[in-house]
Amino acid sequence: MLKLIIAQASQALHSYFNSEQTNQAARLANFVIRTSKLDGFVFLKALVLGFLQHPQASLGQLSQVCLDLGVSITPQGIDERLNEAAVKFLQVRLASALANWQAKRQKMADLLENFTEVYLQDSTIQSLPKGLQDQFPGVGGNASPAAIKIQLLFGFLSGCMIHLEILGGRSSDTRYQAHLPHLLPGSLLIQDLGYLALTILQAIDTQGVFFLSRWKADVKVFLAQGAEQPVEMLTFLDRQAPEVVSYVVYLGQQARLACRMVSVCLPEQIASQRRRRLKIDAKRRGRSLGGRNLALCDWMVFVTNLPEEQLSLRQILACYNLRWQIELIFKLWKSQAGLKHLGGLRRERVLCELYAKLIGLVLTHFLVAPLRFWLIEQQVEISASKARYVLQDRAKALAQILGKELKGLQEELDQLTQRILRFARKNKRKKHPSSFSRLVSAQQLTIEQLYPLA
Repeated sequence: MLKLIIAQASQALHSYFNSEQTNQAARLANFVIRTSKLDGFVFLKALVLGFLQHPQASLGQLSQVCLDLGVSITPQGIDERLNEAAVKFLQVRLASALANWQAKRQKMADLLENFTEVYLQDSTIQSLPKGLQDQFPGVGGNASPAAIKIQLLFGFLSGCMIHLEILGGRSSDTRYQAHLPHLLPGSLLIQDLGYLALTILQAIDTQGVFFLSRWKADVKVFLAQGAEQPVEMLTFLDRQAPEVVSYVVYLGQQARLACRMVSVCLPEQIASQRRRRLKIDAKRRGRSLGGRNLALCDWMVFVTNLPEEQLSLRQILACYNLRWQIELIFKLWKSQAGLKHLGGLRRERVLCELYAKLIGLVLTHFLVAPLRFWLIEQQVEISASKARYVLQDRAKALAQILGKELKGLQEELDQLTQRILRFARKNKRKKHPSSFSRLVSAQQLTIEQLYPLA
């Protein structure tokens, strides 16, 4: 089975890093107009694998990567090639990587087997040089006047990036809908609180997709379809005795979206943590806090269209805990892959580096995806973060073999795979079990262990 995985991955990379097709895409983008040693094929490999090997690569280091690939060019020469045509070329290649580097869903915990996919959705903001504020306006305040927001839809069962879009930093999560066409019927979408919009939840429900989100305090809750007055949530929650309770409710004054509401009474230690964070955030934003908002910190309230027979109350908590995985993905992107370090001040140079690093990240997730739970019978999981370091060490060798014989690429990926399985194992944790362990043992864990944002 492992040989088949390596063969399929080799074929996918061999097709993507095809010199003829890559150079054709470069010509269509007007990046290559006349014959040059630094054609689209070498340029793509140099940037993608160069930044993979050196996350904060300078022009001088990229020049050395080009030399390793047989092309002698000065740092200034590379800088001149980082133009608008190069930006367009790398945009096209990023879209191609997203479309073609996809892995099959994996068998994991039994409670996820009935879903066609489990999607994690969130966004991350990255500051940019001031000169890009016209195209990518920032969020204001003390932050940079220019910023991008990267919207990500990640497939947890497949382990791959399903949809990615780059927008201005001020774009709204609540209004975001570009992910909807990518959702498979019978799948589960786990969203951050910022995406809670009733019209979008209705569209998701109509598509035959399940959603799981936290409740937002400004969303009105009714206990009956025809009820005239919404529930006063704090009073209602305080009347509940069990630590985890489920109800059928209707959301929104106009929408009246029928769904299931699950409330969790939090341990005092966790509730205190939430109040401290809320106070810090309010102070940072210059806002005042009411007693109601602080009192609601005693509760975690979820809304979902999942029927109770499909996921129990504790299993819902374990599933929502998967949302933390996308935070770990963003941490890998920014810290390890250098996405928070975009060199230069010119728009074209910044965007070329951004797109090249994102292609490298699509590649990372694609190669790691089928290996994450390969050793699960030995109670071993693979860390994407550790696997990225292994891939970084092999980036130079991979760059030199891509575009050559398929057999050589298979041999290189075989060595890479063996190193990942040996050196990228997660540390075992008894006190703080992994997300996968929580899924498997949801019914036996305490609320403290299941609570997703402790």
